[in-house]
Amino acid sequence: MKDKSYLFEAAVTELTMNVLDSGEGFLAGEGEYPLPGRLAVLAEGFAQKMDLGEVNERLKEEGFESLYARSLYEAGLIYAFSHGLSYEEWKELYQAYMERYTGKIDPEKQVFSGGKITLKQLEAYVRDHSSSGSLETEMLTRFMETEIIESKNDEDFYRFMDQNVENFSAVREKARYYFCKYLDLYIRQKCENYYESCETSERMLRQYGNTLNKDERGYLERLALEELNFLKPLTALKRDAQKSKGRMTLEEKRELLENTALTPGGIFDEFNYFYFGYVSVDWLELVFELYGPVEDWPENLKIRIAHSLGYCTRNPEEAQKQKALKKLREKEEEERKKDEARDQEYERDAKKAAKLYQRGRSGEDFFREFITGKRDINRETLITFLMFVKMKITLDDDNKITLMRMNRILENCGFGQLNPGVGFDRFVIEFLRSKDPFAVLEEQVDRQVTRGQNFYLYKVYRDAYCHQEELEEYLGRK
Repeated sequence: MKDKSYLFEAAVTELTMNVLDSGEGFLAGEGEYPLPGRLAVLAEGFAQKMDLGEVNERLKEEGFESLYARSLYEAGLIYAFSHGLSYEEWKELYQAYMERYTGKIDPEKQVFSGGKITLKQLEAYVRDHSSSGSLETEMLTRFMETEIIESKNDEDFYRFMDQNVENFSAVREKARYYFCKYLDLYIRQKCENYYESCETSERMLRQYGNTLNKDERGYLERLALEELNFLKPLTALKRDAQKSKGRMTLEEKRELLENTALTPGGIFDEFNYFYFGYVSVDWLELVFELYGPVEDWPENLKIRIAHSLGYCTRNPEEAQKQKALKKLREKEEEERKKDEARDQEYERDAKKAAKLYQRGRSGEDFFREFITGKRDINRETLITFLMFVKMKITLDDDNKITLMRMNRILENCGFGQLNPGVGFDRFVIEFLRSKDPFAVLEEQVDRQVTRGQNFYLYKVYRDAYCHQEELEEYLGRK
């Protein structure tokens, strides 16, 4: 039987088109790793000089989705296959277009224009887009008006891509809005829990004063801070929690958190851990970097990491815990040696080392680019993220994730509503209707693992909605 961590690693190989808009190629022999299945079909399409219909038929035969217009990258591939472009012709055109497209973006108009993303910026984005009249799904129903001309000059391709941006930019932005909105709700509730713990600590200090020892002072406050591990290290707040005098006021703590940068890798890890009981390798490396020696880690972090690595149960007995911590220290030493090896690799070949480092940060990069809008958010990712938030915090009636609200969100984002005839959608419907949704999740995971199949959630980085009718009409005008 394959374990969950193995299956999640399989998901990473199914990132398909999402890994390509950075300019990496996907023809055989270009990379160090074997191509995921869907990319292998597309590479075959270029090698065999297939047209669009033949490529989509091969994708269907292999059990993959057809190329779809909603993805900007795949819209470009649709153009390439429908016009018989070679891979090199297509790659050169696409990269040139992306440089041109990126050059049109005004940095001053971007909410997250700097290197970091703060809570204040996230809330501002959600507030500014909550009632935007420009984010309407009617854009999707408008057929693409510009004709695709038979000639293959650059301007024809640019016009095609510009039209795609115009047709689908609204729904892409809407998906980003919902992702950021529920991320903000998730973070805000965690912060409110921390503020309540601060108030409790203040009451205890006033009542017991110096009779509290260092470990007792701010104990609840420190526990609540550990729930904010998706923020940059909050050293100042951790130190303040142990003080008996000269403590920061609650307003000062609020101001500090509002301007603290998010750690997208931490958010990605929370998401992974919820579904798979698994901490990603890139986050494990980051934990060692941020927290230092294992002996200095918060207790719950030690147990969580140890459990995710299979060293102990979620609630271990003391003997098991001590064995797990020993293994964790051994893992720490292993990571230290890996770091030394990477440093040596960097000295030999800086460019290759940088590439390896970026591969190790893929999860963090994905969530950062979802937030900033650099990467489109596909249907499965949006659905599973909303389900994650539903289970992790208490939502008010206006934001509660019900079946009706999920369908409305999907429609607003240009995705198809939940279809009970489709396996993944059927699981989501059962999850949303159940009084014990987590039991539904565990049952489905176990069922798929027993069959030796990838669970639906392991496809979270692949788009599932195809605007085939619009495409056929558009591509048919020659």
